[in-house]
Amino acid sequence: MTATHDELTPRDRRSVDDLRLVMTNLSGLIEAENEALTAHNIDTVKALSANKWTLTRNYRNQMQAVADAPDMLKLLEADERTLLRELGERLNRAAMRNELLLSANIDAANRVMHAVVEGVRKAQERGTVYSRSGALHGVAPDGRPLAVSYNKEL
Repeated sequence: MTATHDELTPRDRRSVDDLRLVMTNLSGLIEAENEALTAHNIDTVKALSANKWTLTRNYRNQMQAVADAPDMLKLLEADERTLLRELGERLNRAAMRNELLLSANIDAANRVMHAVVEGVRKAQERGTVYSRSGALHGVAPDGRPLAVSYNKEL
């Protein structure tokens, strides 16, 4: 079916409607993820990730449909073009904030891991330490637990 110069084909209408829906859903999901990242709620971030990847893939597919037939946007009413532009701006803001929050969380996790590794390294460098009760704490230079021998001659 072909469109006249001033109307969308049913296929193009579905593409525009699907694009609007996926942009709305993806924006909402990314905004929810941003809130979870801000609150350091990693369980929520993990729960959202599968749906985020699905919506992102759908968004790319819908944008490809628009790229393949860019004239379809010219056939939209002005208010519908405005709505799509506003949805795009909302999605862009959410995605940019998401990038910053994810980078900050990755950086924080890397700093924690570095601190743990440094702490273990320093503990191993200290060598053998006796506690107040006389127990040995530490590891041998090759990383094995320390062995204690008892000398009966004493």
